[in-house]
Amino acid sequence: MRHCPQPSYLQPPRAPPKTYQLLLKTHKLTIFLTVHQSSTIEAIKHEALSALTSDDEGDEVEVPRVKSTEDFELCRAVKDKGKTNAMLSTPTSYDTLDPSNPIKGLLSNWEVLYVQFRDEEGNLMPVNVSQPSLLDDEDEDPRRAAPAPDSPVAVGKGKRKARPE
Repeated sequence: MRHCPQPSYLQPPRAPPKTYQLLLKTHKLTIFLTVHQSSTIEAIKHEALSALTSDDEGDEVEVPRVKSTEDFELCRAVKDKGKTNAMLSTPTSYDTLDPSNPIKGLLSNWEVLYVQFRDEEGNLMPVNVSQPSLLDDEDEDPRRAAPAPDSPVAVGKGKRKARPE
């Protein structure tokens, strides 16, 4: 008798990954982080601080200067009926994440988090994120179709005639 593999709906669910890939967004900047599932939000804040304070000569992004993890909080877009507001063009509300919480069970792999900076008085400022355009600035207008050829061309499937030399 031959052994057939079980259909996917009968197989046990996959175990969560041991390391998570997270995206931190602020202004026009996206920071990619790899963290262990047992990490806390505080550990992610330290990684974010390292990235935010690194000196990048070609940095054109206007991100507020930070000196410690007290200068910002991490948050995520509020879920609305199974969809996050991040899927919309402009998310409207965010939940601040408690630094003492572990990420396991709180976040998912490839989740997008947002950086919320504090002003001089220590008050949280609104999240500032710019969504990039899906079209390249140098691309032509996508609505304009290519011009039709002047002479009719026979379309053959998979075969070409040899060109005269």
